[in-house]
Amino acid sequence: MASPFSEAQLKVLASACDAAFQATTVDEILPPNASQEQRERVKKLAETKFSDLPGAVDALAEQYVRSLSPPKLAELGKALSLLSTRAGTFLLTGHGSPFPSLTVEQREAAISSWSTSRFALFRSMYRGIVAVAMYKVYTDFPEMLHGTGFPTNGDPLRYADPARNRLHHDYKFEKVVQDYQYIETDVLVVGSGAGGGVVASEMAEKGWSTLVVEKGVYLKPEEMVGTPKEGFEKLYEAQGLMATEDGGLNVLAGSSFGGGTVINWSASLRPQHFLREQWAKQHDLPHFLSAEFANSIDFVCNRMGVSADHIKHNKANSRLVNASVKLGYPVATIPQNTAGHAHECGHCAFGCLYSEKQSGPVCWLRHAASAGAKFLVEAEVERLLFARSSTSRSPTADTLRDFYPTSSRKVCIGALVRTKDGKGAILRAKRSVVLSAGTINSPGVLLRSGLKNPRIGKNLRLHPVTGVTGFYDEDITPWEGSIMTAVSTVQENIDGSHHGVKIEVIQSAPCLFGASSTKWISSKEHKRAMVKFGNSFTLISIARDRGSGSVFLDENGTPRMDYSLDPYDGASLLRGIIASSELHLVSGANRISTTQIGVEDYIPAPGHKSLSDPRWKEWVAKVEKAGVWSGKCNIGSAHQMGSCQMSAKATQGVVDPRGQVWGTENLWIADASIFPTASAVNPMITNMALSHSIAQFIDEDVRTKLRSPVEAHL
Repeated sequence: MASPFSEAQLKVLASACDAAFQATTVDEILPPNASQEQRERVKKLAETKFSDLPGAVDALAEQYVRSLSPPKLAELGKALSLLSTRAGTFLLTGHGSPFPSLTVEQREAAISSWSTSRFALFRSMYRGIVAVAMYKVYTDFPEMLHGTGFPTNGDPLRYADPARNRLHHDYKFEKVVQDYQYIETDVLVVGSGAGGGVVASEMAEKGWSTLVVEKGVYLKPEEMVGTPKEGFEKLYEAQGLMATEDGGLNVLAGSSFGGGTVINWSASLRPQHFLREQWAKQHDLPHFLSAEFANSIDFVCNRMGVSADHIKHNKANSRLVNASVKLGYPVATIPQNTAGHAHECGHCAFGCLYSEKQSGPVCWLRHAASAGAKFLVEAEVERLLFARSSTSRSPTADTLRDFYPTSSRKVCIGALVRTKDGKGAILRAKRSVVLSAGTINSPGVLLRSGLKNPRIGKNLRLHPVTGVTGFYDEDITPWEGSIMTAVSTVQENIDGSHHGVKIEVIQSAPCLFGASSTKWISSKEHKRAMVKFGNSFTLISIARDRGSGSVFLDENGTPRMDYSLDPYDGASLLRGIIASSELHLVSGANRISTTQIGVEDYIPAPGHKSLSDPRWKEWVAKVEKAGVWSGKCNIGSAHQMGSCQMSAKATQGVVDPRGQVWGTENLWIADASIFPTASAVNPMITNMALSHSIAQFIDEDVRTKLRSPVEAHL
């Protein structure tokens, strides 16, 4: 990939990253009583600066291309150009020499000052340089991972028990061997994640010929390494860094055969009754209170063996449970979709090496394959194809221009896809097209296909997340054991609206820890925190957002997200930060760190575990004063919902109560994009249950049409 930056811009970028990640000595980042073994492990991390890492600057530039929209990439380029000049550097730092000519101390101080600037551009530069640089350091370079204690070759227990290692299902994939190859099926499913996998399984098992098209790759479990580098490069959108337009929030979204089910943390929470009641009554969607929807929930949970009976909490989750009990906070065990068996794997965010987690390829897509479904991977849908009228003819390369939604009927008859090697293929769906590309890509496909509904892309919900890290005297090894097995709901429903936060344990890896869980104040302080990674864990507050954003297409036709944190949701996250800090305090943390810019870490006095201590109250007051605001606190998201909202009226959403796209025929959506609001729980089970229901609706509708004496549209 060609660099988006000039030589002068890259020089500035390297000099900034070298200030953010400087070379130092082991003595400066380790306590005097550190063991000789630890000193040797940390030595390389201590003595390395960013540009010493082979290819690091180019890898960072490539990441920006993947993560940023063209306008935002251009903005970054302009800022780097300014810093290559005397005048620009004076404007941005107060120094009269080009940025690369400044001393490393001057550059470090300038970057630090940008974090608290009142100008959004400066704060954006701080986040864009520091967070992304730290992410690349601790993702791409094993020797830096080694310095944190994290296993550099994936799960060290992988081969400890050979019985755990199961071979993948022997999937057969369709091949596109010539341009505009024609492939016909009854049902075309676009996307293979939580929604698409369930629909494909159901439709194939009901006897319909089914084709699933997926833009990502298939990574076989026995071929997985389980490292952050492999996982983020092969299994995530934008290699794990997909920023909102304001740069204030990073989104983790799955992108492979199996979608988010491959990289989620096994949390399998059913939709709560208040949510089903709200969707049924306030949004006039009675299906959510029906016996049929309840049966769909049971079906998907039973097929995946969802259970909490087998769960063994790791050290981090045990501390969450015990601290909650001490404080009187409500706490519960989170069921897992692991076929009723124990699954102590702390690396599932990079793919399940054992095929124990019932992801799409292990469960739903395997059932679909057994029923005769076919699969096409590494092929992206450029647009859906629509018939102008009641024609039965199929599209060809010469007549594709005729297949746009210009008629009032908008009958969807298939899709035009483009494979990784550039070949086009026409996928003709005789009965139905089911869009299950996810909350980011489903509206993108609709917009690229020419649909004009103004609600497409609106109502985006992200479950914004922020974290609090506790550092401890003893070893926590937060990457060991099950990832997320406990939840506190103490701040879930403060004002009766159910728009609060849940507190859970995050999946731990140095790249996520270094980029988002730990504040960067200086290079030395950041490295000092990184070498204590094994003695820490992070509690996250997940907000059910009341605010919303939107998905739109950039100039290249790539879907992007416009989302600014609503003040109400910021207040919810703030309450979560305080509660998480309380949990760390009573759990015995020796240091408590929020990600709020300008808030110093709290260091308890020896033996201090009481919430009544005056110093504690003073610190909490500082946390409250700082608040949670976009650009002034690290915020992320792993749940995307709502961008193709289900509605009772065509003017209020994108799909009708049965999942069919308003104003079309033969086109349905089955994924989390059709949620009316944020789900308030990890959305997988809600997504799968709703997709299971929609599969029944599709089957009913198609069979009704087949019984009709006239099938003019087929």
